[in-house]
Amino acid sequence: MKKVLILGALAGQVDAVESLRRRKVEVHVCAHEPTGPGVEAADRFHLADIRDTDQVLRLAEKIGADVVYSVGSDIAMPTVAEVSDKLGLPFFHSEALTDTLRRKQALRERLNDAGLSPVAHTTVGAGEPVPEWDVFPSIVKPVDAQGQRGISVVHTTNELADAVEVARDSSISGPVIIEEFLQGPEVSAHVIVENGRVKFFLPSDRHVWQGPLVGVPEAHSVPLGDTTRVWELQLRELVEGVVATLGVNDGPLYFQTIFTSNGPRIIEVASRLDGCHLWRLIKASTGIDILDAVLGRLLGDPWPEFPDELRPAAMTLGFFLDSPDITVTDEYVRLVSRADAEFAQIQVPIGESPRRTNELVARVGYHVYPGV
Repeated sequence: MKKVLILGALAGQVDAVESLRRRKVEVHVCAHEPTGPGVEAADRFHLADIRDTDQVLRLAEKIGADVVYSVGSDIAMPTVAEVSDKLGLPFFHSEALTDTLRRKQALRERLNDAGLSPVAHTTVGAGEPVPEWDVFPSIVKPVDAQGQRGISVVHTTNELADAVEVARDSSISGPVIIEEFLQGPEVSAHVIVENGRVKFFLPSDRHVWQGPLVGVPEAHSVPLGDTTRVWELQLRELVEGVVATLGVNDGPLYFQTIFTSNGPRIIEVASRLDGCHLWRLIKASTGIDILDAVLGRLLGDPWPEFPDELRPAAMTLGFFLDSPDITVTDEYVRLVSRADAEFAQIQVPIGESPRRTNELVARVGYHVYPGV
């Protein structure tokens, strides 16, 4: 029986655990503390910080892992690449590439230098003063955090210093990036590259929560709506340009973009699948299981034959967003999910409150249902 070590124990990793179990694989999960649904889902849980390559390397050697991987976690991907490379295990993207994609300013510099998705920006290093900046509105964010942590939209110079400090508090390495605030509908795209060519490309509308936090998704839907469909070809061309510029040869990428009046602009590119369970939306809409395809490729399978043209059925993945202070009850579970949902999951145990990532909103679960 093959063994796979999954880095991280949050809900997104459980999808990978369950997919691997369907393949009769022994699944080990590690995290720096024994919290999250991945602890119980795994065949075995281990304490190891997913950012500490030495800890993960020793653990992978100890259990005899055939694959080390993670989904939905940018901070895990450089560890995945370095550990896999040192142990001679299969992996998709190099440590250098995963590090570039994880650090927002590094990716922005590479794209701007190549004339791809140009966005005005500047970086504030750890301990550095706020530089002169006159592009407003602007967005200020940590270069390496996840989950919309530490992000602020500012409209005047007077707001910059406070916004930089908020971002620094959530930054792993310290630096903060200031960018022009891109405005327009948001679109995500799942991409799979094989031998340097884009073999799978599926964009989806990213519907943003209208609360005070910036960029929190409340739903994703396919196919693209009338407003965004007109830019789909340009997005495909942009994705292919990024793949060529970054030298991506094989594996999954996840693009977050905004369709501005000047065309698609990239917010982020991730060297892994998303953290929003979108593989379920894609499978329900197209019949293609990209999570299983990615894991299968690492286990030695060839990529499936992806169709040249996708014709996704209209489907939506919607999140149950609520106050982080709520307590989940049986009645709550009964009320939130749609009757026509093809899949629904509450990710907080009955009698408990959601995992707190901010003071305003928490993701309690999600469902996938027909229509947009």
